[in-house]
Amino acid sequence: MHTWKKKLVVSQLALACTLAITSQANASTDISGTTYTTFTHYNDASHVDDVYFDGYVGWNNYGTDSIYNGDIYPVINNATVNGVISTYYLDDGLSTNGNYNSLTIKNSTIHGMVTSECMTTDCTNRTGTDYYYDRLAMNVINSTIDDNYEHYTYNGTYNDVADTHVVDVYNLGTAITLDQEVDLSITNNSHVAGITLTQGYEWEDIDDNTVITGVNSGEVFNNTIAVTDSTLTSGSWSDEGRSGWFGNTSNASDYNGNGWNANDIALAVIAHPDADNAMQTTATFDNATLMGDVLFSSNFDENFFPNGADTYRDTDADLDTNGWDGTDRLDLTLNHGSKWVGAAMSVHQVDVDGDGVYESYAEGTEATATLIDIAANSLWPSSTYGIDSDTTSYDENGHVVGNTVYQSGLFNVTLNGASQWDTTKTSLIDTLSINSGSVVNVGDSALVSDSISLTGASALNINEDGRVATNTLSIDNSTVTIADDVSAGWNVLNAALYANTINVTNNGVLDVGNSTGNALQVDTLNLTSYTDAYNHVNAGVFDINSANYVLNADLTNDRTNDTRQANYGYGVIAMNSDGHLTINGNGDSDTSGDQSEVDNYGDHVAAATGNYKVRIDNATGAGSVADYNGNELIYVNDTNSTATFSAANKADLGAYTYQAQQQGNTVVLQQMELTDYANMALSIPSANTNIWNLEQDTVGTRLTNARHGLVDNGGAWVSYFGGSFDADNGNINYDQDVNGIMVGVDSKIDGNNAKWIVGAAAGFAKGDMSDRTGQVDQDSQTAYIYSSARFANNIFVDSNLSYSHFNNDLSASMSNGQYVDGSTSSDAWGFGLKLGYDLKLGDAGYVTPYGSVSGLFQSGDDYKLSNDMKVDGQSYDSMRYELGVDAGYTFAYSDDQALTPYFKLAYVYDDSNNDSDVNGDSIDNGVEGSAVRVGLGTQFSFTKNFSAYTDANYLGGGDVDQDWSANVGVKYTW
Repeated sequence: MHTWKKKLVVSQLALACTLAITSQANASTDISGTTYTTFTHYNDASHVDDVYFDGYVGWNNYGTDSIYNGDIYPVINNATVNGVISTYYLDDGLSTNGNYNSLTIKNSTIHGMVTSECMTTDCTNRTGTDYYYDRLAMNVINSTIDDNYEHYTYNGTYNDVADTHVVDVYNLGTAITLDQEVDLSITNNSHVAGITLTQGYEWEDIDDNTVITGVNSGEVFNNTIAVTDSTLTSGSWSDEGRSGWFGNTSNASDYNGNGWNANDIALAVIAHPDADNAMQTTATFDNATLMGDVLFSSNFDENFFPNGADTYRDTDADLDTNGWDGTDRLDLTLNHGSKWVGAAMSVHQVDVDGDGVYESYAEGTEATATLIDIAANSLWPSSTYGIDSDTTSYDENGHVVGNTVYQSGLFNVTLNGASQWDTTKTSLIDTLSINSGSVVNVGDSALVSDSISLTGASALNINEDGRVATNTLSIDNSTVTIADDVSAGWNVLNAALYANTINVTNNGVLDVGNSTGNALQVDTLNLTSYTDAYNHVNAGVFDINSANYVLNADLTNDRTNDTRQANYGYGVIAMNSDGHLTINGNGDSDTSGDQSEVDNYGDHVAAATGNYKVRIDNATGAGSVADYNGNELIYVNDTNSTATFSAANKADLGAYTYQAQQQGNTVVLQQMELTDYANMALSIPSANTNIWNLEQDTVGTRLTNARHGLVDNGGAWVSYFGGSFDADNGNINYDQDVNGIMVGVDSKIDGNNAKWIVGAAAGFAKGDMSDRTGQVDQDSQTAYIYSSARFANNIFVDSNLSYSHFNNDLSASMSNGQYVDGSTSSDAWGFGLKLGYDLKLGDAGYVTPYGSVSGLFQSGDDYKLSNDMKVDGQSYDSMRYELGVDAGYTFAYSDDQALTPYFKLAYVYDDSNNDSDVNGDSIDNGVEGSAVRVGLGTQFSFTKNFSAYTDANYLGGGDVDQDWSANVGVKYTW
């Protein structure tokens, strides 16, 4: 094991050279509760004129069980420290000591930074001690390390001569800069301006893998970072005092967000390019904020041969080993609502001139596609290319042969528990896992990852000027959205989303918005499903919204539409009714390694295979049948396609619902039944008629009762009426409940060879009509004049005229859940005419055959529902014809009291042959048909002037069944 003899100096991320200052030999001081500055100027008889550093932390046990001492006791509580704290001499001491190699900063402010570097010119060589092996435990609790201490300055006089000194520390690193293994904990509302971890020592291999004496070191340089309920921001490597706004200079934690900028880096993990061991770091953020870029730098280990090497194991000169490499790693995890704004950068260091000093960075960790005795561990976004072979005529050189490589390091990002990452700049990582309600937003930036997976109601949002590229994208019960305003070119590098394979399942959604077709570049879209323990199919969804979308990819799954099979299931294609999907396939042929040209015609894989349901997501009340029926939704541009398509739902479009229907290699809209709101609108005239018919029956009952029982000379009456209806004419369907009251007054008149009852009445009713989500609240007011003439031969004629006004308030839910409402009113004139004969049976009984005709003629307003469905003014005519017989018997108890029960049986024919104009289409909303009426009733006279009556009826058989009706009233006769 050794430390590096040469400094790692790379751009501004290098650690600064040792400062030309000295330290004092002090015992460790507990600075808790104080304000302390780590730099001091002395110019007196005891000191050489200079700046002295007093910022080394160490245990106060020098000479007892510690090799070196420090200036500051390594437990700092409730203090303010200005300057730089160094852990260079911090250790857990000798074996007899119970101290830990730890630094604790609690309830304090460090106006500056913490480093592991030697800060002075007189540092002791620690070779031969355990300092290199002893990992640091650093705890930052409710504290701030701001990285804003940039200079120590002293301006004074000595012997009347100016004495001035300056020590620059702005370029030493970020708030925490360490080259030793560390377990770093940042908790309890702490704020740290940048963490930089480098690989300061190694465990050496013995020789290398090409010689028999070679032995690989299996040691790993490990770091852990845990940030909880705290904030990590970017730090600074430059002098922030050189710029400012209105006199206010920048801070180390400021984030620029533009391009490569060392001052934007919040976490840097840099493996040494000359190390023999891997550097592996885990960084976990719990309910924390990460504001800044994360940089991961990895090079191959010193004894690795990326292009291969010849070993002692055989006598030929063929390359037979890659040597040894321990894979560097950075595993970054966001948990419990953590938030990150920044880029994830994978890089490697470059020795430009070969002098052993690494001067710059290049994108990506080091990688090789020459895999001799090492396995691939990653994929290379820009592909791998062949090397020309002398044994073939084909020029393999420069042709794509794959994407698998071995990388020196892997950078993996995981989000859990509703965490969020807003990417900036360009991010290059190996795996991205988005879980349990977490969100990644990519806008005005790029994200490249070998694989991306989403689970547990998570989301990946690709917004304006966002770019995402991956080999495999897996969407499980989560959503990937391409915004409408993304910009995309035909080149795959300009795609908003590029993926070789996209897997969507378990209610996952790939939503391409209304973006252009080239916004998504994919080779295979596997749209499949998962069947749970309750046998529910949870399908993946491809949502094109209203786009005219061309999918230049194979659409696949291994599901069947046969529910008896174990692989029953489907993918879902979702769109609006004005969307269209063309499936072209990916154009790849099965070359079997013969380098034949690729084209879709020679592709042995159909453009679409598997089983799918097509879902229509939008709903509107606007549009005629011609606007929707038969419209093409999907076209599969491959006659060899074996894919099956069926309807996932019915969508409300105009007055009708529509669903998808497969016709060969196309899918079209198929017209189905009326929508709930159209059904209600078209049913209103029929429902109005039902109310009026109940009022007709109420007036009829009044006149019938006047002919039977005790003598009726006219009078005043009031009656409750109600009923329930069930209508179905093949177009309209509804259930209706009605409750109302009528009041009337009449008088008996003799004349024209008949006894007359002439009167007037007013009716008030409320109706409640419904079907599925449709609902109509009805109000009705009616005025009647009526008469009944009874001749000496017991023939009678009843007649009436009426005027009615109906108000109807409609509401419903559309197929997309949208609420719709509207209102309409109508006026109506009606008449009734009844002819019958009272056949007396003895003194008390009677049988009355009769025939009647009645009609209601409605005239309604034009109106439009809130979803833009238009209904032209409805003229709705309804006629009812009835032939029947009443039979009853009067039981007289005295001259003043009598009971008359009666029975009714009749044949009824309703004729309401009407059409209504909805969105320009004529739709039949008439109800008609034959029915049978059965009724029972009774009238009881309490006195010769006061009586009560009730009856109940059933009428069924036509388009409208009257499940029941009731009439309960009282009358007072003159």
